[in-house]
Amino acid sequence: MTSADDQQLETVIELATRLFAAFGYDGTYLQGIAEATGTDLTWIHDTFGDKRDLYLAVIERASRAENAVVEEALSTLPAGDPGGVASALYALVGSYLDFCLAHPQIPALWMHRWLGDAADIPDLEERYADPLVNRVRDALREAARAGLIDDQVDPDLMVRTLIWSIYGYLYGETLAFPDEAGAGAPQNREPFLAHLHQLIDRMLRLPWA
Repeated sequence: MTSADDQQLETVIELATRLFAAFGYDGTYLQGIAEATGTDLTWIHDTFGDKRDLYLAVIERASRAENAVVEEALSTLPAGDPGGVASALYALVGSYLDFCLAHPQIPALWMHRWLGDAADIPDLEERYADPLVNRVRDALREAARAGLIDDQVDPDLMVRTLIWSIYGYLYGETLAFPDEAGAGAPQNREPFLAHLHQLIDRMLRLPWA
C-alpha cells in the first residue's frame, strides 16, 4: 500500500468514525462515507470490504485507543495503601474523561450500541468493551484481596458506574451548561472530576470518605 493509500485509509476511518458516531451503524451508508471523503466506493470495498467490515475496523481502532489510556493509568494499581489505590483510580477516571472529551465520537459509538445499534453484530461488547472493564475490575479485586479497599464492593458494577457517569456527563442533562462553555471547560470539568473522586472514595469506603 502506498503512502497515499495509507493517508486515504486514515481519512476514511476517521470520517467513518464520525458518521457512525453521529448516525449509528444502521443510519450510515458506504456511499455517504465515499462521498464525504471524496473516495471511490470501489476503493473502499477493495480496502475494507462491506459496511460491517469498515465498522469493525472503526471499533477496533477505538478499542486500541481506549486500551492505551486505561493500561497506562492502571500501571500503578494496586498500590501499597488505600491512598495509592485512590490516586490510581483518580488518574484513571481523569485520563478517561479527558480521552472522551478529546474523542467524543468513541463514547458515542457505544451509546448507539446501548440503544440497539448494529444488532446484527452481537458480540462487540464481549470482544472490545468487556475486556477493558474486566481489566479494571480484576485490578480492584486484587486490591481488595490485599486489604487495601472494601471487599464488599462489586468491582464490576463500580467500573460500569464510573463509565455510565462519564457518558451521562457527556451526553445527558449536564450538556446544558449554564455558561455554554461545554463539558471540557475547566469550570465544568473540575467539579465533575471532584464528584467522580468522591464517588470512588465512597464506593470503596476509603478511610477519609
